[in-house]
Amino acid sequence: MTGLSREQVDRLYAELDLILDWQAPLGRPKALPLYTALVMVLFQLRHNLPEDVCAEVFGCATATVWRYQEQLEPLIDAILDEFAARVTARARSGAVLVDGFVAPVGERANATGLFSDKKHMPGQNVQVVATLTGRVVDVGEPCPGARHDSKAFVDSGTATRWASHYAPDGPGVIGDKGYQGTGLTTPYKKPPGRDLTDVRRACNTAINRTRAAVERAIAHLKNWKILKTGYRRSLHDFPRVLRTVTKLEIYRAAGEPF
Repeated sequence: MTGLSREQVDRLYAELDLILDWQAPLGRPKALPLYTALVMVLFQLRHNLPEDVCAEVFGCATATVWRYQEQLEPLIDAILDEFAARVTARARSGAVLVDGFVAPVGERANATGLFSDKKHMPGQNVQVVATLTGRVVDVGEPCPGARHDSKAFVDSGTATRWASHYAPDGPGVIGDKGYQGTGLTTPYKKPPGRDLTDVRRACNTAINRTRAAVERAIAHLKNWKILKTGYRRSLHDFPRVLRTVTKLEIYRAAGEPF
């Protein structure tokens, strides 16, 4: 239902319960208990159902859904921050993979540069860093969907955060052909009018097989359907939602409470 194990949800609930005075002795009682509210917020991020549908499922008002999202999502982000930082730090000991995907956001008034010619839809370009085993460890700041991966890699801050990895003496960062010219390890392009040599063809095969792990990592991240089936909230909130979902995916992939 939430994408997390029962133990992981219980741990998040325990941390939230320490922070919040959810059911105060005075004043109007909350529409939902804290545990149910947490499950509802996770459920909405996982399945991206409209708020009125979530309200019907959990027996509350649509405004309550919006209010709990705004209240609990930043707290979930803060609770998981240290855990996600530890996972990212461990990943820095070896080579990593990078690739981008376009998270659909629909047509937006007064928003330019969102339409991706490659994906034929408006969206946000999200740069994803993953381990060689296919675990998400970092994402960059979202960029307009029209932006090419090589430019989004720089503009999103991902290039700066992982610069030591693709330095000459670094562990290495592997990307696809869209990252040529950025300093990453990428497949060879076929030269005009000539075929690739056997050695370069073998190198490309090895790189592409290794890169398959980042595609799996992106697929796991997009299992949080708010990044796949159409983000409907304010674009101003998208970077925050992306960070929260990324930390939840890192937490989910760990398979145990932090």
